[in-house]
Amino acid sequence: MSSVEGMSGKSQAGIPWREDLMANTGRSGVAAAFVAMLTSPGFAVITTWRIARMLRFQTRWGHQITWLLVRALMRRGCYISVLAEIGPGLILPHPTGVVIGEGARIGRSVMLYHNVTLGRRAWDEPGCPTIEDDAVIYTGAVIVGPISIGAGANVAANAVVTRDVPPRSVAAGAPARVVRSEAPDRMRA
Repeated sequence: MSSVEGMSGKSQAGIPWREDLMANTGRSGVAAAFVAMLTSPGFAVITTWRIARMLRFQTRWGHQITWLLVRALMRRGCYISVLAEIGPGLILPHPTGVVIGEGARIGRSVMLYHNVTLGRRAWDEPGCPTIEDDAVIYTGAVIVGPISIGAGANVAANAVVTRDVPPRSVAAGAPARVVRSEAPDRMRA
């Protein structure tokens, strides 16, 4: 069972800051987390989002605090809906321009580069994409509709994905098509 399937249970129960910290910086501990909040924009964004999601319904002022935290994310140039489901270990090397719409589901250890959009095809159509574990989405990719990006798949830069991408494959183009099956182990820049 991938973490996307079980995300509504244990993976969102608390803030998985340790997994996020290890994925983004390779270090662990309170001191490393403090330094990462100041020096790693990706870790700061995902931690701020996780706090906003946690506080949304838990305190008297949770809704207002969540609004302020989401505004802080927008000042960093990205929008992540608090209704999205994100597994531990999300890596955002450059979070500027990242848009994750409500209903999007992201698995464990996924990497999203800048200007990636995950959302619906149209405002009145239901369904957002599901990104499974260990996928890498490169710069400028647009993934829309109720589709699935398989575990370990890579989506090339500036691809427009409107159909499912099988696990461990590479999708490229506009509209995207699978250009290689059984992608090599986690290609990263």
